Amino acid sequence: MRKESQTRAPLLEALTDYLEDGVVRFHMPGHKGGRNLDPQVARLVGEQAFALDITGVEGMDDLHQPQGVLARAQELLAEAFGADYSYFLINGTSCGIQALLLTLCNPGDKIIVPRNMHKSMIAGVIFSGAHPLFVAPEVDASRGIALGVTPGRIQQVLDQHPDARGVLLINPTYYGTSSDLEGIGAVLAAYNVPLVLDEAHGPHFYFHPGFPRPGLAAGAAAVAQGMHKLLGGLTQSSVLHLKGEGLERERLEASLRLLQSTSASYLLLASLDGARRQMVLHGRQLLEETLARARWAREEINKIPGLSCLGKEEAGRPGFDDLDETKLTVTVKDLGLTGQQVELILRYQYNIQVELSDLFNILLMVTIGTTDRDIEKLLFALRDISNRRREFAGRGELLRRAEGLLEEPLIPELVLLPREAFFRPSRVVALEAAAGKISAEVVTAYPPGIPIVCPGEGLTPEIIDYLILIREAGLRISGPRDASLQTIRVL
Repeated sequence: MRKESQTRAPLLEALTDYLEDGVVRFHMPGHKGGRNLDPQVARLVGEQAFALDITGVEGMDDLHQPQGVLARAQELLAEAFGADYSYFLINGTSCGIQALLLTLCNPGDKIIVPRNMHKSMIAGVIFSGAHPLFVAPEVDASRGIALGVTPGRIQQVLDQHPDARGVLLINPTYYGTSSDLEGIGAVLAAYNVPLVLDEAHGPHFYFHPGFPRPGLAAGAAAVAQGMHKLLGGLTQSSVLHLKGEGLERERLEASLRLLQSTSASYLLLASLDGARRQMVLHGRQLLEETLARARWAREEINKIPGLSCLGKEEAGRPGFDDLDETKLTVTVKDLGLTGQQVELILRYQYNIQVELSDLFNILLMVTIGTTDRDIEKLLFALRDISNRRREFAGRGELLRRAEGLLEEPLIPELVLLPREAFFRPSRVVALEAAAGKISAEVVTAYPPGIPIVCPGEGLTPEIIDYLILIREAGLRISGPRDASLQTIRVL
């Protein structure tokens, strides 16, 4: 394969050529480049997007067996990130995480995963039939957020389970905190166990020294990243990087073929090609400006009465080695309001949408697309909310009750592997009647976003009592079919 310059974008260029050639289309998709569309869709999305919406026709290569422009684009991607091999993903980072689990684990194999795992990890464990060994993350009780895991906790699990096939961690977390990857790597080296990462929120780490150390540079064998989260990829476009000999490449590629759509969106693929080129050529400058805006916003937010923004100066404690400063975790509980309340106030009174909210916080993402004017509008709104806080219905009692629930709960006994639990018949019972049964679903409370119970785990009286407490406290529940927690699905 010929070496190409990082100034090139092979897939983008091929797509442009196809459009300019004016090819008569007797292939999918049915709109044939944007004809006979619903008028509202046409106005909203635009004709150009439909014109570029093609499939793997002659000259455009095949995502499942790349040999032409896609192969060249993926080679440039690997070079840009310092990987040996890189892969475009059009099913999101979730697809990459699930492919990593299918690569590492045969049914019944042990895999070390963080207890605050993303739902895609749970799905990957079910797909692969793996035996999850959960590691509890550290928790910032004052903010109600899960941090990373420590080398010591990884060591404890490996001492008991030296036959684990690998360690799959989230780094950075949604809130931007990074674990001590070097320390974890030193532990894993003694057991010859590979480290792979859900690095969905960290692709920009590779293009500016002001961010936490990237996973591949810290010794990870593979990382899955969401190029749409903070860079220029379209939503659902992600990448997977492989480095070294820690994973079997052919099995990883076979796993991707199982999971990826056979109708790849060339809009998504082209956006990945362009996002890579942009970062290589202009990433450092763009990210320098982004960091400056985020630091300005953090400094000003910390001056606003009732608000506190997580900062890099808080790093250096267990589970919190470094911080991505473009993530603004703003703790709002001292306003007497919940994060969910502040999210809705911002959206409907100031026309500002946050990334997420939980009971104590709102999360704001400053990216290469954020402008000075955006920051000014945000700061005006937050100052105004602080000044007007007594106009809103306070939730102080709820906040006080929730603070008492943030001690790390016990991890229940895994009675059945999650895959076994998924395929067994289940039924719905009242939560109070579930003690002694096996959960068929995951139940997560926010804060701090750590599953209390997962499929296949035993529901002890203590776990049921804890679930009743969080239900009565009014915490936001994610995962079960009944988010009110009046009932739970069991085996």
